[in-house]
Amino acid sequence: MDTENARRLQVAVSHVHEAVNTLTLSGCDKDDMFELMERVDSELNSSHPNQQTVAMFLNSIARSLHSEPEAREICMELDDAMRRSGLPSTWQSGI
Repeated sequence: MDTENARRLQVAVSHVHEAVNTLTLSGCDKDDMFELMERVDSELNSSHPNQQTVAMFLNSIARSLHSEPEAREICMELDDAMRRSGLPSTWQSGI
């Protein structure tokens, strides 16, 4: 993964982080989301990010947020960053 794609994903994840802070999710849901975001950041900061791992975590984050009306825009930003980075966006499958 090139640095521009990693940067794009990191920006999207930072926006997700900001959104999760303002959403009215239960405490454990927020904790789970923050843990996933930390794992994504850790992977993106490694010398050779595992794209499958990043995609799995990002899709999980988006699936968790999609039912929150105030998170729709952030889900679409995350989806766009994933697609531009060449990662599969599967979070909308079965919705």
